[in-house]
This record gives sequence, structure tokens and C-alpha cells, in this order.
Amino acid sequence: MDFLSCTILFAGVDTACEQRLVAELDKHGLGVRIAADGRSVFAGFDTELPGLLVVQDHLPDMSAAQLCQRLRLTSATRGIPVVVLVSEHNAAHEQEILERGADACFCTTDDPVFLIFRICALLREFGDDPAEREGAVFRQPRVSVVTAPGGVLWAWPNGADVGKTPRIVQMLRHNGEDATLVDDPDRLELSNVTAGRIQPDCIVVDLSCPAFNGLALAQTVSAFRRRSRQCTRVLGVVEHGQISAEKIRLAFNAGVDDLADSDIAPDLLIARISSLVRRKTLQDEARREEAHIESARARMALADALRRVNADLAAANRKLIDAQVKLVQSAKMASLGELAAGIAHEFNNPLAFVLAHENTVKRSMTQALQAVRQGDTVVAEAALTKGAERLASSLVGLSRLRELVASLRRFSRLEEGEFRRLDVPDAIAMVLTLLAPKLGQEIAVECQLEAPPELVCQAALVNQVVMNIVSNAADAILEKRELDRKQAGVPPARHKDRILLASFLEPAEVNGAENYVLQISDTGPGVPKALQERVFEPFFTTKPVGSGTGLGLATAYGVVQAHGGSIVITNSEALGGACFTIRVPYKTGEERRGEHVI
Repeated sequence: MDFLSCTILFAGVDTACEQRLVAELDKHGLGVRIAADGRSVFAGFDTELPGLLVVQDHLPDMSAAQLCQRLRLTSATRGIPVVVLVSEHNAAHEQEILERGADACFCTTDDPVFLIFRICALLREFGDDPAEREGAVFRQPRVSVVTAPGGVLWAWPNGADVGKTPRIVQMLRHNGEDATLVDDPDRLELSNVTAGRIQPDCIVVDLSCPAFNGLALAQTVSAFRRRSRQCTRVLGVVEHGQISAEKIRLAFNAGVDDLADSDIAPDLLIARISSLVRRKTLQDEARREEAHIESARARMALADALRRVNADLAAANRKLIDAQVKLVQSAKMASLGELAAGIAHEFNNPLAFVLAHENTVKRSMTQALQAVRQGDTVVAEAALTKGAERLASSLVGLSRLRELVASLRRFSRLEEGEFRRLDVPDAIAMVLTLLAPKLGQEIAVECQLEAPPELVCQAALVNQVVMNIVSNAADAILEKRELDRKQAGVPPARHKDRILLASFLEPAEVNGAENYVLQISDTGPGVPKALQERVFEPFFTTKPVGSGTGLGLATAYGVVQAHGGSIVITNSEALGGACFTIRVPYKTGEERRGEHVI
């Protein structure tokens, strides 16, 4: 037999009976504790819960029925099996005890072997997995009665045939159980449990039925519950007068949990069946609670692990953001360095021109002064005329310097994060002025700005997005020219390369609104279709190592997204190179007047 070794608590049992039972329990490896009364029983629960209680019918301070009732009121003690010892057989009294929460009643005058087997049956461990069982919802207890014509249960209790539905089935249904008559053991279909078939909580087997082998059926049920990890209970009923020590041993070894004589009072038999069902239900609930606790612990452990992982990811993300900010700043500084180098060149040319004419102007002034002193007006006039011409030439260079300084001042005053009314043509002209050194004389820039000049946007839409795209277009054109020069048999390009900037309005897809479109195309080599979806990825670049950071177009993508717009790249059919199309929502003058813009 399979049962869980544990401690059994005796309460109020007389010494002679106690010694006899302890000797038998010791053979099965079961330890015993002694309590004098009910108060001592509950006091001992503070240190250790017993595996089973054996209680005398009448304790000094309370009855066994009262003790059982108190046990079932508390979740910690609800699942403890209770066997009540009675001094004599009294069906009504035993029924009351069972209905108050006891699992079994045993008369001290009966063979103690029966009690030992009954205790071992209550302590069986079937390893039920509550996750595979039904949820903790109310349902009728399910009882299957296995009997056939000729069996003691078929005509029980008065020996008369009551028809196709035996009396015991009718009584169980009247008691609230979902009772089913099974006249063929094969109809139990226990093997279908894995297919979701609902199994009975208790099976009442007619062990004296000539139509089948009741003990073999009990063995089949026992094997099934080991295999399926269910704890279906089995109650065997034998013909009156056939219960013996050998019969008890065979029945309980076969898997029976309780054994009854067919002469038993009907209400008492129903109470014993209900007691088995209650034991099974309590065990299911206890194990479901344990499973829920373990599941909660697992979820808490998982939540803690997730919190730690999220904290680590957040820290890593912060480091990544910091690194990205530094890289973006580095990219901006590199662009500014390139821009500064070009502007320095633009400054140097007119400055060199002015400085070169400085001495000429000084000499002309000196000659004119000497001629005036000598009275030679012709020479003085010629010297002054030459000096004036040189000053006029210097003024052109100084005007170019003033224009560059003004563009730089406007560029530096723009706040990238603020939305303002921006004069798009003026902002584009400023960007082209700053990029003039890179564009040089070989690349012409053409503007076809048909959209309204004013747009509410971030200045970065032009000074960063447009500048990055135009700068990349210039780099692509110059790289193509250099590659053409290096390839044998390819003559230098005779045509002047172009970058075309166009603006226009187009209907938006929703709400009848309009989009402000900026389109930048060039005569460069274009972008292969396989790479067009990747050009906006951070750190992606087709430039040689050390020539680019791969952040310029990624930054442009982020700026356009901040406007609620889009940016796509295709190849221009007209110019043959790349074509960037930027779309941002455009609002009318009435809509803009309702907004707070700078």
C-alpha cells in the first residue's frame, strides 16, 4: 500500500486500545502522539500539524463531532483526516459523526486490522497534480455505482429488485450527488481521462456481484489513479457476514479506501460515501492552494528577475543614449568643422584681395600727395583714380565678408527645438551661402520654390535637414566625378552637375489637409534600391572609413518625424541621381493664428 509516513495524534483513547493500535501502527512506520483532550489537540497545532487524528467519541471537554466541526472551519486544519472511535455500533450516531466532518468511524470491539487498513487508506498519497484538474468552482460530487443484476447493491437494501435504477443510486441523487449506475466495469472508461473525460470522485463497487470481479476492478482503479495522478476514492460493499481479516487485507491491498457490509443502514452508507467524497474534495482544494502559492512565488521571483533585467536594460539604454548624444554631437562638430573650413576659405579670398590692394592704395595716395605738393594735377588725378579703383575692388570683397557674417549670425540664432514662422526661401539661401565653398563652380544649385514662403516649423528642418541632404548630394557628385576621372576611357564630364531644390503643396491623405513638400534631387550616382531603406539607419554610410559618421541622414529622419512628417529616398528620373522627398503638415494662415508660435 502507498501512504505517506507521518505522525498520528491520538486524543482521549483509553490506554488498552491505544497500546494495541500503536503497536500495529508502528509496524507501518507511523509515529504516534498522545493528547488527553480536545484542548490539548488544538494547542499542539501551534507547533506541528498531525497527518491524521484518532479521536475517542467522547472527550473530557468536547465531543468528537464538535472537534471535527471546529477542524473543518479553519483552512490549516481542514484537510486533516479524522477517525472517530465508538464503543458500540449505532448507525444514527455514526452518521451524525460523519456528517459533522469525520472521515471514518470505528468500533473498538471490531478487528483492529480493519482500522489499520482504514488509516493507511486515508493516508494514501496519489500525487495529484491540481494544475491538471478542474478549477476551484462548485460542482456536484460525482459518484459511480458499479453493480449488476445478482449483486448485493442491485437489490439493496431490502433484497427486493426495485427496477432498473438501484435504490442506492436514487438515494445518492436525493442527497445531492451526481450518481451514475454502471452495470459493466468497462463503461467506466478510465483510460479516457487524458482526453478530458470527467472522472468520478468516488466509485462504489459491488464486491459480491457475480457479473464481474470486484477486486480486479478495484485494482484497475488503483492502477488508473497512480497513472493519472488522480485520487478517486473507492468504497467496496460485500455481502453480509463476509467481512473477515483476509477479506479486509485483499480489499485494501487491491485499492479499496473503505469497506462496508451490505447490512449497513442506508443513511450510514450514504454518509460514508459522502465522507470519501469530502476527503477527496479537501485534498483537491489543499493541493490547488499549494499550487497557487507556488505559482505566486514563481511569479514573484519572475517579477523580481524582470525588474532586475529592466533596471539593467534601463542603465544600458541610458549609457547608449549618452553615447549616441556624444556621437551626434561629434557628427555636428565634424560638419561644423567642414563648414568652418569652407567659410574660412571664403573669408581668406576677399581678405587676401583687400590686403593685396592695401599697398597699392597706399602708394597711390602717396603719389597723389607728392604730385599735389609739386603742383602736378595730372599725376595726382591718375594716382587717385587708381587708388579709387583698388578701393572699389576691396569693397566687393568686404561686401562678400559682410554677407557671410550675416548668414552665420542668422544661422547661429536659430533654435532647433522651437517651432517658428520660417521664411523657407531665405533659410535655403542662407544654407546655400554657407555651403558655397563645397559646391564650388562645378555644381549648380537650382531652386524651384512654388510653395508658400512661410512655414511654421523648426529651423532644423532647413538648416540641418536640407543642409545635410545638399551636402551629401555634393559629396556624391564629387565622388562620381573623381571616379569617372580614374576610369580609363571615360572622359571628364562636360556638363555642369546640378542640385535641384523644389517646394510645392500637395493634398494630404486625410481630412482634406495639405502637405508642404521639399524635394531635393541631384545628378549624382543615385542610391541602389537595396540600400534605400537603410540610408536613414544610424551609423549607416557608404562613404569610405573616416569620411562620414552615418548620423547625418538619421538626424534628418528624426527632425522630420518630430514634425509628424515623412522622408523617403528614390532615384530621380529627370536628373538620374538621388531624390529626397520631405513631407510635413502644412497649416493655413487661419490655423496658424490660433497657435502660439515665435
